[in-house]
Amino acid sequence: MKRVVTNFIFFLYVMSINVICCEMILANRSQCPVVSGKLRMTTVVEGVTREYFLHIPTKYNGNSSVPLVFMLHGTGGDGEKMYETSGWAELAESENFIAIFPSSLKHKIIDGGEYKTIAKWNHTPDADWTFQAGEIEKDDIKFLRRAFDEVINMYNIDTKRVYLNGFSNGGSMAAKCSIEMSDVLAAVAASAGSFYLDTTYVPKRKIPVLYQVGNKDYGPGNEGPEVPMIFFDSLISTPGINYKNGKFYRVAVNYTNNFGYKKEHKIIGDTNFAVFAYYLPIDMNANREFLYVLVKGLEHSYPNWAPARHWEWMKKYTLDNTGTTAVSEPFDEVNPLILYPNPIKDEVIFQRELNWSIFDQWGRPLMSGNGKSVRVQHLSSGVYLVKTEDGIGRFVKL
Repeated sequence: MKRVVTNFIFFLYVMSINVICCEMILANRSQCPVVSGKLRMTTVVEGVTREYFLHIPTKYNGNSSVPLVFMLHGTGGDGEKMYETSGWAELAESENFIAIFPSSLKHKIIDGGEYKTIAKWNHTPDADWTFQAGEIEKDDIKFLRRAFDEVINMYNIDTKRVYLNGFSNGGSMAAKCSIEMSDVLAAVAASAGSFYLDTTYVPKRKIPVLYQVGNKDYGPGNEGPEVPMIFFDSLISTPGINYKNGKFYRVAVNYTNNFGYKKEHKIIGDTNFAVFAYYLPIDMNANREFLYVLVKGLEHSYPNWAPARHWEWMKKYTLDNTGTTAVSEPFDEVNPLILYPNPIKDEVIFQRELNWSIFDQWGRPLMSGNGKSVRVQHLSSGVYLVKTEDGIGRFVKL
């Protein structure tokens, strides 16, 4: 019995030393022993206790600075679930950076006319949901900044290499962070959630941004027809197309307007996996880019390959924008389909001779042939897709 009591007293002594040491971190972080792996941290913001989870890689010793990467969960989730399932903790271990997984609060909201209480990031006012009457809003930007401040004081963080990712509702929060936290973030990647309103915002700093969505993504629990990959260029370039109520186009306009990117873009990728539009900044001296990615077969989920892909893109950039604008993805450039006029009257004219096919806007084949032009006077007014043998397509209006 005496030995058990002695061991317990020793345990309490060790724990008290650790607590004292962690209180000394702000003064001298090197005095505190490094604990690797998963850590749960709490902090108080606006009178509410908030939590976030960290992954400290085994190779981290505090002597050299390392990047910091945020990952924000979706509706109904929390930081711990994202730690366990997203793949960012494993990547942090192998790439030697610190990953942070914050948890949102549960709110009473009205979403699609339904009253519910659910965990959700507060990315209002740019949202398609509202708080219920009497619900006290909490500022998640304040929380994320507090977590950022605490982590850079506890650990040796390269503050020029801080990045943020988000999925679904977390993607919408990532969009908000790309505006309101752009002074501390080197780059932001949002997946399956983005700006919602047709509004232009003024970021603290114009930064590299990536937006990724699946061609089968109709939101949590929803299903719909697979958007043909060959439609992508037209969907992000042409207003008034009915797919997903024009959201593809609206997202492109929001990102280019908010961060000062040209409307012209280069289509790159493989229609069997992913296609993305590559936008350059209006200021050609700025080393940044906007990548808009459409992933084949992806529903409303966060794919296990996303962390590695997004990290390869993110790590090119630093807070002072010394990263390269060269695209690092191993995809071939797609030759654009050039045709005119658009809208058309009786005839479509191609820049070169090619094999072509024409589909209605739902992807049903109507006619095909070869040549530098095609007569279409027999078709009724509407929107049509013209596609080449290379699989590249463009919408035209008749």
